[in-house]
Amino acid sequence: MSRYDALIDDGLAQMGIVLDETQRGQLNRYIAEVELFNPTYKLVGAKGRDLVIRHIFDSLAAVPTLQKLSAELGMCRLADLGSGAGLPGIPLAIALPDCSVTLVERMQRRVNFLRSAVVISSLTDQVRIIDQDLSEVGEQFGIVTFRALHPLVDILDAVAPLLSEGGWVCAYKGQRSQVEQELEAVEKTTKSQWRSELVALEVPYLEAERMLCLLQKI
Repeated sequence: MSRYDALIDDGLAQMGIVLDETQRGQLNRYIAEVELFNPTYKLVGAKGRDLVIRHIFDSLAAVPTLQKLSAELGMCRLADLGSGAGLPGIPLAIALPDCSVTLVERMQRRVNFLRSAVVISSLTDQVRIIDQDLSEVGEQFGIVTFRALHPLVDILDAVAPLLSEGGWVCAYKGQRSQVEQELEAVEKTTKSQWRSELVALEVPYLEAERMLCLLQKI
C-alpha cells in the first residue's frame, strides 16, 4: 500500500496503462526510495503528489508510444541517457517488463542511488547501469530516451552511434513551439540527419504541454 494509490490508480487509468500487483509494488517501492534519498542526493525538485505527477506520470505517458515502436522493431532494448534518479528509465522498465533497460549516468552519487533503486524495485534481471560518459558507451540500442538532458542540437550527433538500424530517439520535451525550434537548429547544424515526429503526451493532472519527440536517422 502507498499513500499515492488512489492518485496512481486514476493516473494509470487516464493513460490506459495496466500494471499488475507485482508492478504496482515495484512502482511504490521506487517512489518510496526516491523520497527517502531525495533530501540527500537532490534527485528531483518535486515532492509528494507533484513527484508522482511531474516525474512518474510524465515518464509513463510515453509507454503506449514505446510499445508501438518496440513492436515495429521486434524487440525492446532501451537506453536512458543521463538517467539521474532513474527517470524515465525505471518507471518504463516497470511498465514494460519485456524491455531490457540500460541506465546511463556518470555522476557517482546518482549512480549509487540507481544501484539501490534497481535492487529495491526488483529490477536487477531487467535493468543495468552504465556509469560512463555518453561518448564511452560502446553499444547500440533500439530506443534511446532522455528527459531534460540537453537541447537536441547539442546531443544528437553523440547519440547517433548508439542507435541500432531503424532505431529511435525518444526525447521528452515541453512546448511544441520550443521543440520545433530545436528541430530547426538540428536540421541546420548537426552532421547526422533525422526524420522527426512529435507526439503530444497527456500527463494526468499536469497543466503543462508535454511532447515526445521521435527521431529516426536518415
